Amino acid sequence: MKISEQWLRSWVATTASLDTLAEALTMAGLEVDAIEAAAPSLDGVVVGRIVDCMPHPEADRLQLCRVDVGADESLAIVCGAPNAATGAVVPVATVGTVLPGGMKIKPARIRGQASSGMLCSASELGFAAESDGLWLLDDDATVGATLAEHLGLPDAVLEIDLTPNRGDCLSLRGIAREVAVAEGISFSEPPVAGPEIQNDRVRAVRIEAPECCPGYAAQAVVGTRAAAKTPLWMRERLRRAGVRQISLPVDIGNYVMLELGQPMHAFDGDKLVGTIRVRMAEAGEQIVTLDGEQVTLATNTLVIADDDGPVAIAGMIGGQRTAVDETTTHVVFESACFAPSAVAGRGRQYKIHTDSLHRFERGVDPQLHPVALARASRLLVELGGGQAGPETRQAGDPIWCETRRIELRARNVERLLGQAIDDAWIVHALEALGVSVDVEGEGTWVAQPPSWRFDLNIEADLIEEIARVYGYDRLETHVSGVTLPPVRPDMIAADVEQVDAVLRERGYSEAITYSFVEPGLHALLTADAPAIKLDNPISDQYAEMRRTLWASLLPSWHHNVRRQHATVRLYERGLRFLPDAGADDGIRQVDTVAGLISGQADDTHWDRAASEVDFFDIKGDVEALLHGHNGAVRFEAESHPALHPGRCARVYVDGNPAGWLGQLAPAFSKRYKNIELPYLFELDYKFLTQGAVTRFEALSEQPLVRRDLAIVVAEKMPVAQLIDAIESLQSPDLRHVEVFDVFRGQGLDTGFKSVALGLIFQDKASTLTDDRVDTIIIRVVSVLSERCDARIRGE
Repeated sequence: MKISEQWLRSWVATTASLDTLAEALTMAGLEVDAIEAAAPSLDGVVVGRIVDCMPHPEADRLQLCRVDVGADESLAIVCGAPNAATGAVVPVATVGTVLPGGMKIKPARIRGQASSGMLCSASELGFAAESDGLWLLDDDATVGATLAEHLGLPDAVLEIDLTPNRGDCLSLRGIAREVAVAEGISFSEPPVAGPEIQNDRVRAVRIEAPECCPGYAAQAVVGTRAAAKTPLWMRERLRRAGVRQISLPVDIGNYVMLELGQPMHAFDGDKLVGTIRVRMAEAGEQIVTLDGEQVTLATNTLVIADDDGPVAIAGMIGGQRTAVDETTTHVVFESACFAPSAVAGRGRQYKIHTDSLHRFERGVDPQLHPVALARASRLLVELGGGQAGPETRQAGDPIWCETRRIELRARNVERLLGQAIDDAWIVHALEALGVSVDVEGEGTWVAQPPSWRFDLNIEADLIEEIARVYGYDRLETHVSGVTLPPVRPDMIAADVEQVDAVLRERGYSEAITYSFVEPGLHALLTADAPAIKLDNPISDQYAEMRRTLWASLLPSWHHNVRRQHATVRLYERGLRFLPDAGADDGIRQVDTVAGLISGQADDTHWDRAASEVDFFDIKGDVEALLHGHNGAVRFEAESHPALHPGRCARVYVDGNPAGWLGQLAPAFSKRYKNIELPYLFELDYKFLTQGAVTRFEALSEQPLVRRDLAIVVAEKMPVAQLIDAIESLQSPDLRHVEVFDVFRGQGLDTGFKSVALGLIFQDKASTLTDDRVDTIIIRVVSVLSERCDARIRGE
């Protein structure tokens, strides 16, 4: 939202400096992003009138102009603009002027003719991006006055970044109210009176979708001059607000929108057919919008229609068929209130965004539309002539089913803000914001928010307003005590900080990426599984919601590798988005943690050879994350469309699939130009918080006993199955099983391997005897033979 300082001060009589105003607005929650001059420097630029204009004797495209600038003598200036003509009032840059582009005006001879100055276009003075010719000023402009004086300069423009809940501040009226509250003064809203009714031309209106349109008003002005020039003061206020001038009726509508916050639209009354209807679109109906786009309407779209079909998309944009132009003499202004829910999302649906829609989506005061209609009609009659007919007003369903009444208690104000606020001050602050306050008892009030504040619905909203007006910087700081519940024996200790700590300790860096991903890569990673497509993506590279975090991590990895950072360890915790017809909105969100590694397993060192990361490195990282599950974690060799067939495993926790790990599939080599492909993992985050609680266990003082077994099993036998078989004995003396060697080759039959296992035994209370250990070894050999078809090597 851009607002002129001059215009703002005409509504609120504050003597505060511009910087003070900006600081007050920012502290009130209306962040001032920038303060800019309303125009570049115009020193030396004056208003001039061309009193004579004749062709240059030596150049066909140049003219010799004699220009009156209010001095004793007129200036001779050579000009090449096609619209230079006798009688034209134009800006004149006199000798010595430095234009915004840096060019300094000097006396010159152009094709043999003296030229003492320069006739300027709007673009040359920094008022437009491009111009077709000289800037033609109003005929009544004072010749000899500085252009800055003529334009009402100097002035400044405040650019305010509003949060979505403050739609009431998308107007001068709303900003002025906030300044008045912040400064503790009143603001003077100019009285609005409608035009004198001078004819009986009435435009019939019917609301056929009352739940979407709480109110609609229309008024006709006949005999007006739509081609009349918009006055300078209005053009300048529009320009400083960043709004383009179009025509008098349209400019008036935009002006009233900026002034009061009510979007409006002007129809050519002679092009409207029959009754104006506010209704839902019929399937297949089409409209050509003001910007020339043909739109096929859906049945969920509210439209303004006449007897021949839609003439506007409600709250968004008008149609070409009934647009005003320079020949229009019969203007019909519409001013309406549309429920935010009726227009929200339609801009994304049709890929159209307008200032009107921006306001209606956030909520426009339902009591404002007749006031704005009176203001616009009166301005049109005053500036363009014509006679106004009676206003037509229709009502739909109220925007709120019942009057909002909110109980406010002083004890809750103190509880949420951390300090007591004076009761009288609370009432004063709320009433300054337009809230009606009734005292219900000591320290208790019933508040009724004003019609323009859609965001005030519960007690906490009112307390937030009290804090905002009181000043966040004035709230005192207190150290609050917190009562913590006792820790239950079965409580889980894992949390996001622990996950982060585990991965950071293992050399990972956290990545924070978009949830939007590139469709091509996404399809390869998910084997073309259905994805949620965005209706209005920020770019073609971010057109889908990710089903896997790998679609976000891989571009980050590739970006690093292409810049000679070959060793990469990244992780991200975020959401995956899966289509799910059973979900409320058709989307199931899965909290997930994923990681990626590539390059060297360890830092380069002089006394050991460098090695590349492999499957077991990333498997170790996943085991570290799932450490608290006490053996309930399993890794099964399964296939995944994005992973290498021989270097891929699915992770199971307590028998439930929890995620995947492995190396990126060879099919991606071409995409990444034969770079060594990374290893990845992805886990559902919920499994990281379901492990057993870590508890201290007293250390045994008894000696350890180690026995090594070399067993021969089939090549396809997973080592994990051997360990599972041994642990199934549930021997309390067997503390640990470790694999310290795998051998294939001489002495073994084809298709077999030798696995060397180290079995660690220890008793908590006494020293183990050989006989006791031998008994357990016999049981181990027996169970390995029965369940894994294993035999002792050499037997």
